[in-house]
Amino acid sequence: MKMPSDLRGGQLSLLTRMDLRKIHDSSLRILKEIGLKSSSKAIALFFSKMGAEVNLDSGLIRIPESIVNEALRKAPDSVTIYGRDPRRAIVLEGKRVYFGLGGTPTPYILDFRTGNWRRPTKKDMIEATRLGDSLSEMDFIMSIAGAFDVPYEVEYIHEWDAMLRSTSKPIVYSAPGPFNTKKVLEMGRAIKGERLGKEPPFGVYVELPTPLMFDVSNENVLELAENHVPIVVGQMPQLGATAPITIAGAASVSNAENLAVLTLAELVSPGAPFIFGAFVGQLDMRTARLAYGSPEFAMGNIVNASLAEFYKLPTFGFGGCSDSKVPDAQAGAEVMMNSLTAALCGINLIHDCGYLAGGSIGSMEEAVIANEISTMVKRIVKGIDVNDETLAFDVIRDVGPSGHFLAHPHSLKHVSTLHLSDVFSRESEVKWAKLGRKDVRDKAKERVARILSQPPIEDKALNAKLREIVRNAEREAVEGKRG
Repeated sequence: MKMPSDLRGGQLSLLTRMDLRKIHDSSLRILKEIGLKSSSKAIALFFSKMGAEVNLDSGLIRIPESIVNEALRKAPDSVTIYGRDPRRAIVLEGKRVYFGLGGTPTPYILDFRTGNWRRPTKKDMIEATRLGDSLSEMDFIMSIAGAFDVPYEVEYIHEWDAMLRSTSKPIVYSAPGPFNTKKVLEMGRAIKGERLGKEPPFGVYVELPTPLMFDVSNENVLELAENHVPIVVGQMPQLGATAPITIAGAASVSNAENLAVLTLAELVSPGAPFIFGAFVGQLDMRTARLAYGSPEFAMGNIVNASLAEFYKLPTFGFGGCSDSKVPDAQAGAEVMMNSLTAALCGINLIHDCGYLAGGSIGSMEEAVIANEISTMVKRIVKGIDVNDETLAFDVIRDVGPSGHFLAHPHSLKHVSTLHLSDVFSRESEVKWAKLGRKDVRDKAKERVARILSQPPIEDKALNAKLREIVRNAEREAVEGKRG
């Protein structure tokens, strides 16, 4: 079992301290003068009780700077997500870098067996999670599928069930609204008991409607903060659509939305674990789709990481995603751009590995390829050590002119530091042809099939508890609705 590494990025930044201060000040003005509109009465009432300026009729919430600054002081600068197995815990702080499988549910999955995309099922959720659990560089698990074959009222509950039973790695996933959140917290207690708030096995993804809104689904923040389960925010206003077309303007909106969630969480429970995610996305004006493969999308990671560092908060960002519909050259270029940028700017949680079509299609083959790309990214981010041992002057003197270093003990000592590829082809063209002329997608398919052919590791006692929670949720949500 490979443990998460202590890799740290942060070599890349495009913004000065003054730039970040300007974005921060603009966000505070947005919160104080423009505000957010809430369709949730519970959230509006809570803000009103805590000193914000709230119009309960319209739902408009204006948050004073003093309340925001106090919340920032209370938010922790380090958050740990433990997973079912604490040995796989990830510590989110500073510029530590972790890669993760997938994101929120995808409406389609690229079936690696047939090559066609279709609606995913709970079985796909289980298989995708098992794949992520086996991929060496996936430090946490989200989704590249969805349980669209179960009653929609309990879709998220079934997806959590599929994930929690199929991996011991940390999980980050959606649980919109109080009902889903309460059931997920039950699942957390089935794993951790009363230690849930001190040793959370997962974080819960939260996203406000943008621009500048709270929704009933965001009432989960109240539950999560009260139970000290990590809140993982992913705001992405789109340039020229749901935000100004300029990156700085969009960042001000995204940042304001993050600060609103953070303020709500810290007002509920000071010290509530919060992970900052202030992205910006580009609306492609030709296709009217969010462009995951655009340079502006990657630059949003830089803004995100810089603002999080400004606030001393853990970060959530993008990496292994593409607009391509299949694992091809476009996908490779875009995944490398997004992953390398995210790691070099020091995003803690780099998610979306295995996402195609701008997040509409999940692909197990692409997840394997993204895993391979992340090994390259991690090697680059690790950097270059310069000292007497690595300068190797004595070794150079031993070998001398016209010699070779292959048999020298120094080479054997350090050979493990060199990157080796498991999926990408480095053999000669002649050997490649003899081996069947397989391209990277062929090899990725073989890797997926090999992993899924292994028997799953099951915790029967936990699975029984999870099944009971799912059954109860179905009775409450589905049968209760019919009654």
